[in-house]
Amino acid sequence: MTTTAKNHKGEKPGEFFVITALFSRRLAYPLALLCRRAGLSANAVTILGGMTWVLSVPTVLLAGRLWSRGNTVAAGWVLALSCVMWNMGYILDVVDGSLARMTDSSSSGGYFLDYSFHLIFHPMFLCSVGLFLFMVTDHLLYPVLALLSTCSGWGVSFHAKEHVLCEHIAKNEVDPAQMTGDQRYRIYIDSIKTKTAATEKTGRGRLTTLIRELFCFPGIYAFVTLVIVADLLLVKWLPRSFFLLQLSFIVLTVVPLARMPFRLRREFRTLEFYDEIR
Repeated sequence: MTTTAKNHKGEKPGEFFVITALFSRRLAYPLALLCRRAGLSANAVTILGGMTWVLSVPTVLLAGRLWSRGNTVAAGWVLALSCVMWNMGYILDVVDGSLARMTDSSSSGGYFLDYSFHLIFHPMFLCSVGLFLFMVTDHLLYPVLALLSTCSGWGVSFHAKEHVLCEHIAKNEVDPAQMTGDQRYRIYIDSIKTKTAATEKTGRGRLTTLIRELFCFPGIYAFVTLVIVADLLLVKWLPRSFFLLQLSFIVLTVVPLARMPFRLRREFRTLEFYDEIR
């Protein structure tokens, strides 16, 4: 197998996310080198990053408990630790792929582990933030939105479609190789966009994509962290505790919930197109 110089550096060809290409990938490379020297496998890094994400949930809930009891200093430090864990988990999520390319150890099992932690933690993230806000404010709106947020992401519609497609392949009812490349991408990956590498995006297109990524994966962890930092720094001037986080949380949960019917319709239409060509 021929390995390019870029793969030696652990770079991902055609990186899709702008925030990853501009920031996370630059941090991932030296960390991947350290992991390789330490003898860690890519799968071990995946599990480490995933568990960092998962363990941030009780950490942020502990911060909420401490704040509700008036121990705001300790709560602030624990909340800061939660922010570090969110972002470190994502950086390690990039490191594992870089390490796999460095060591030529990419595998379907590794991809499965990576994807599993995404599906486990993404719903838990906003849910834990909502429960934190409930502990801090005692408003019932936040646990309700927290619960609803667990089913508002891309996982529901995409994986329902994925199940249908995989079942057809398993039953030998369709051969994806008979489709054109554009058809396969539209059906199996993204039904409305043509994949454009982050490095190919410039100017307004790159800025628009970067802003969009801050409100969903992968930039949501950095965005919520910045909001929390602003809340803590401006606590004397804001009308109530975590005012900016409350506003942000409402937007981050209500907008995906409002989009969910349209996302389901999009994938339904993708399957209608799929039925026409298979």
